[in-house]
Amino acid sequence: MKVELKEIQKRFPEFDIRNYREDVYFTGFSHDSRTIKKGELFIPIVGENFDGHEFILEAFEKGASVSLCEKDKYDAESMNVNEPIILVDSIEEGLMKVLNFSISHITAPIVAITGSTGKTTTKQMLVTILKQQKKVLYGEKSNTVWGNAVILSQYEDHEVVVLECGMDRRGEIAWHVNSIDPDLGILLNIGHVHAEKVGSIEDIYNEKKDLADYMEKTGKPLVLNVDDERLARIEKGYNKESELITFGMRDNVDYQIVDSKVDTFGTHFSFKYYDNKMDVKLKVFGEGYVYNAMAAIIAANRLGVPIDTCIKGVELFENSDGRFEVLEYKNDTIIVNDAYNANPTSMDMSLQTFDRLYGSADFYKIVILGDMRELGEVSIEKHRELGEKVKNYDFDEVYYVGEMFEHFGVGERLESADEVAAMLNLRLETLKNRKVAILLKGSNSIGLYLVPDFLKKLGSV
Repeated sequence: MKVELKEIQKRFPEFDIRNYREDVYFTGFSHDSRTIKKGELFIPIVGENFDGHEFILEAFEKGASVSLCEKDKYDAESMNVNEPIILVDSIEEGLMKVLNFSISHITAPIVAITGSTGKTTTKQMLVTILKQQKKVLYGEKSNTVWGNAVILSQYEDHEVVVLECGMDRRGEIAWHVNSIDPDLGILLNIGHVHAEKVGSIEDIYNEKKDLADYMEKTGKPLVLNVDDERLARIEKGYNKESELITFGMRDNVDYQIVDSKVDTFGTHFSFKYYDNKMDVKLKVFGEGYVYNAMAAIIAANRLGVPIDTCIKGVELFENSDGRFEVLEYKNDTIIVNDAYNANPTSMDMSLQTFDRLYGSADFYKIVILGDMRELGEVSIEKHRELGEKVKNYDFDEVYYVGEMFEHFGVGERLESADEVAAMLNLRLETLKNRKVAILLKGSNSIGLYLVPDFLKKLGSV
């Protein structure tokens, strides 16, 4: 990537560029002044507890060639900067315009994935499939506009770009799609995630729907899960001139899932492909993964990968840490680490899958759950519902970590991941002649994902 400042000035005459020099250009984007590389454009992100404008000088000292800056935060005297600064009304608007212009040379299709749950898994599955035949540009963890700007900076001769589009406030999906101009969209589901900042589940739907609106407006293909009752609304009024690819278990979809099951080998499902029934054997556990795999298969197939290759590719996928990761230990102890995140949908899938795999009398079952964060005004209700669901399972012991224990109302409360590990250390000693299955599930900030490592240090497993 090489973007000349004179081209930015020509394309966006509304920008006020201080310290302008015609010979200046930038070769990429960075939002971290600590790791910025020579020749990059600095993005001073403004968050709840920080303001990147405070690091503009440091970014230039580290080698940045250009920086964005909001007009009302620019102070030439205090900043003491002699390098080009693009003054914008807001970082969001400025970055959207500059990024969109800067990636106009990219010829590879850009895939944008969003939904309340399963974005990362779907991205990883899709990349696993595509890598069999194509050179793929993607990021391991980024799902923000500024993070994806960094990824797009790395484009060379890639054949496909796969990006995850996250959201934790209003307008972010619209900002995202207008910045990256996706060629294929995937919309997975709507759930009570980020409701604390966005509002009701209807508000979340409207925000996520911005991806569908963009794909419809541009006429580019959208892969849509119509088993989600809210997303099914999109199908009804969708412009027939735009390409909509539907999937789900109901009839009259483009890709119909006809059955699924979970056993100790993984998750198995079948789907109809024209007149054929295609079987898929995933190495991961949980029927929710069927929808992630189906979306990935459809997208890869739409990008030119033969359907048999799509299936072989997705069957290679293995879960990353903290996503229903089954850890087996020599002393007949199994720990299911599913504590990467938590929301009502993923909690349901985790409990159901754990019960299906280890619900027999052969296993002594210990379930340790934690708060589901960022649910907003429905938090009490959803934690109460979770507690009622847990009562319907035949678990031997239930523990809970977090502030919502009063509303969860089942089992015993523990204060931290450390206390969980200490408790399990004692319980496993008393249960050493039994087969034990332990489920860890809660929002990442609760820290339950740390428990397996704590137990290793204690010598329990």
